[in-house]
Amino acid sequence: MLSLVGRPQFEKCVRATEADFACKGFSAWQQFVVMVYAQMACPNGLRSLVNSLNSNRTALYHMGVPKEVRRSTISYANNSRTPEVYESLFYQILGTLDRSGRKKFRKDFFAIDATEISLNMHNFSWAEFRSTVGGVKIHLKYDINNTVPVYLFITNAKVHENNTLSDMKLKKGDTATFDKGYNNYETFGWLCEEEIEFVTRLKENAKYKVVEERELKCGTITLDQTIEFTGAQTKKKCPHQLRIIRSVDEKTGNAITILTNIFNLTAEYVAKMYRARWNIEIFFKAIKQNLRIKKFYGQGENAVRTQIWIALIVYLLYLKLRQMSREPSKNFTHFCCEIAVCLFERKDLFEWFSGVPQKNPAPPLCQPTLDFGLENYLGQ
Repeated sequence: MLSLVGRPQFEKCVRATEADFACKGFSAWQQFVVMVYAQMACPNGLRSLVNSLNSNRTALYHMGVPKEVRRSTISYANNSRTPEVYESLFYQILGTLDRSGRKKFRKDFFAIDATEISLNMHNFSWAEFRSTVGGVKIHLKYDINNTVPVYLFITNAKVHENNTLSDMKLKKGDTATFDKGYNNYETFGWLCEEEIEFVTRLKENAKYKVVEERELKCGTITLDQTIEFTGAQTKKKCPHQLRIIRSVDEKTGNAITILTNIFNLTAEYVAKMYRARWNIEIFFKAIKQNLRIKKFYGQGENAVRTQIWIALIVYLLYLKLRQMSREPSKNFTHFCCEIAVCLFERKDLFEWFSGVPQKNPAPPLCQPTLDFGLENYLGQ
């Protein structure tokens, strides 16, 4: 797994962020190795993490950790080293993924949402949220066609998401879908002016007038109208004409009212685009269930952010491995459950993904480095 991260690529991130400045023996790479192991093995705490790592000294040495790891060393590195080095590495790895496959929806179609991670106020006093509980919030831009997070930032949990759409690096031609927690009429106006298309839910108390009734062509669509907002402040913030669509779920009979600025697609297709927003909820569920982002190995802000970024790097490494093995059938949950029991074994991950033994076995892992020319091996 670590061989998928090129050391020159990693060292470039380290130099750019000065992550090893005044380092006294425990480098950013060594911290990365330890924390990636923590994400995949999910030990209960620092003591369990250290004991399991130090019981595999030979393998650990060949992964670039020459000395025995101590709890105090990991704790100090997590709390003091900047998480920016792992943020930079996340985007470096993201840039190596192939995102040119067949599109389920239109190009540049993103879901935007945020998920909250609760923290104990006694231990994480910096993460103020409510009187009795703290927390952080991950704000995410998710590529629905390629099932990959493409941009995110982490804030205090008290930051409401309806003011964060403008920070999501949306550009002209993008299409974004998000729930009504992002309802912000000023942002809707900005999206229309920037020619960014969006699909969301309309709030029940919205005041508007109907400009045009559109023809209904599908049994699940009961309303298709062009509207303008009529509230004094609302109209000032969003003077553009928008479209509302009421879609009925065939299984449950529940209806939702969708708000969009897309006029050149059928109402049924727009409703499908909004339903595709659920993919980001599935992603949040997958990483919370399989990665270590709800319990942390440090109490400082740097420790929390570092652990979240490395967890998402592990997810990108899984996607990269799946792409390189050309076998999309293994899902993330299977990967995390099965790899946790063979982390220090000579397990051919490409064979595991495809279920077909390779003609030429991979070189042994007891080399001075794990960067063993993976491209040449895959080419064979």
